[in-house]
Amino acid sequence: MTIKRKGNITKEKILYYAKKEFYQNGYSKTQLKTIAEQADLSLGNLNYYFKKKDDLVKEIYNQFFTEVYQFIKNNHIYDALKQYCFFLFVIYNIVLTDENNKRFYCEIIQNKSNYRVMQELIREKYHDILDSLQRSMTPLEFEIIILTEFGARREIFLNYYDGLLQMTVDQLIYYLIKNTCKELDIPLEAFNDLIECSHDFIEKKDITQIKFLI
Repeated sequence: MTIKRKGNITKEKILYYAKKEFYQNGYSKTQLKTIAEQADLSLGNLNYYFKKKDDLVKEIYNQFFTEVYQFIKNNHIYDALKQYCFFLFVIYNIVLTDENNKRFYCEIIQNKSNYRVMQELIREKYHDILDSLQRSMTPLEFEIIILTEFGARREIFLNYYDGLLQMTVDQLIYYLIKNTCKELDIPLEAFNDLIECSHDFIEKKDITQIKFLI
């Protein structure tokens, strides 16, 4: 038990300094060697927990997404589609309103292999949404929706980051949710209600304690 607890402490220590380096320098310019030095560990010790930067990215996203979803559940939101819409509003208000967070996020988007990390983490949520809507799909139909959703989202974000799409963060989230609802055949009235509820949630809840990097 003591060894396991020490291992968890070391892992969280690595993640702390990784987030700090990613925040200050971005994904591309951050090296595992630097993170190891900051954490006062050998590179070999760090590699025991995280062999690649991509492994760190996956864990950071996993923790961030889990924390946001738990925050939403703690506020007694249980409908899967509503949870997902609130989730989008929370994460993008955290990520896109901080320049360092936004830079790191967009670097991940530009790297297709890393962007797949996000797909993997969201698949479960899409299954929950389909279950709540009592919709059934073949595995192929589900894959097409996931690929369409994330492919479109990637292009939207790249154009947004490059300044080719002149819109506010709220407008960006609006179109992302609209695209999701279109893929799932959600009626317009239900979509408008989701947007209104999401705005109300983000205005009334304090999300400042939730951190993406630091």
